Amino acid sequence: MVSVAQPCTIEAKLNPRPRRRLSSTPTPQWDAIFQQYLGYSPGGYAYCIGQNGTLVDSGSWGYARMPQDTSDGQGIPFTVDSRCNLASVSKTVTATAVFKMVQRGWIKSVNQQFWPFIEALYPNLQPAPGVKTVTIAELLTMTARLPENGTLYSSDSADGFVEQYLGSNGVLPRQLYVYSNTNFTILQAMIDSICQQQGLTDYVSWVQSEILTPLGIDTSIFSPVPDDPSWATLSYDPSSPEAQGYYWPEMQCVGPGGWISSASALLTYLMGFRDNTVLLPEYSDFMMQRMLGWYPGATTYGLAYHHNGGLTQNVGSLSMGLSTGIIQLPNGYDAVLLSNKPVDDIIGLMLEAFDAT
Repeated sequence: MVSVAQPCTIEAKLNPRPRRRLSSTPTPQWDAIFQQYLGYSPGGYAYCIGQNGTLVDSGSWGYARMPQDTSDGQGIPFTVDSRCNLASVSKTVTATAVFKMVQRGWIKSVNQQFWPFIEALYPNLQPAPGVKTVTIAELLTMTARLPENGTLYSSDSADGFVEQYLGSNGVLPRQLYVYSNTNFTILQAMIDSICQQQGLTDYVSWVQSEILTPLGIDTSIFSPVPDDPSWATLSYDPSSPEAQGYYWPEMQCVGPGGWISSASALLTYLMGFRDNTVLLPEYSDFMMQRMLGWYPGATTYGLAYHHNGGLTQNVGSLSMGLSTGIIQLPNGYDAVLLSNKPVDDIIGLMLEAFDAT
């Protein structure tokens, strides 16, 4: 089975905890903290750090493919240019794609109900009870009252999956926050519908043309299309360093978890919020501060805004996985960390590295 990690909103429980700095200027210890907690076989990791829109630090360790997964037995190193599935970090991309449509004026407010924007995609669908009452903001904040659904892989297209889901899953009146991938697949389908009404293509091409290309990001690197299985980054189980890794096929439900990127390209995306290339500040600030696809975190120097991601796949007795995290931090810092093995509380670890001395 495939599962996706829940968003992490608590401090890392690391022992010993790094001593806090009391000065007004952070001196993060990225490499030392990451090496201490992630520098073990199997797999590897890569991180990139920006400050005020400029790359100021980066590093990597270990393997994207372990030696047992290469024909020459040498392995493939994990570098800042290694592509890795972003898992739920993809949700920030989808949230940003929604706000690009708000900025364009195609959506007046995320407090509008989503159904009028998507119904043209499903002219013959009678939605289940209560579906028409759900707002875009409720989908973004996981308060849509719709039944939890973690689907990333579908035998149908994403739009076909959403049609089936909305026709058979009514709202649960007393349900509040429930983390559900399908909320963001619905947003993917909504963007598909709006694009078609505007004479454009679909969700993926909207993200590419409106978010990635303006930032100069190579859309073959930051893409939902995986690398070839013979050389793609694989996922590993830390309990079994000698086991072969797991390959993640392409996901139909890209919006909640299907984007793939390198650490370097992902940092370029994240830093794009600093210079307003991605969104005007009134939209990006509103999106992050209202937790519309993002989550808050606390540091010694102020609030941070982040999202983590994780995938696990059970293969026999093994649990293959990966963990990802992005954070917009105080003092102009942006941080990206990708690992092709499960990391307990990856956001907490990144916050510790930022606050450490």
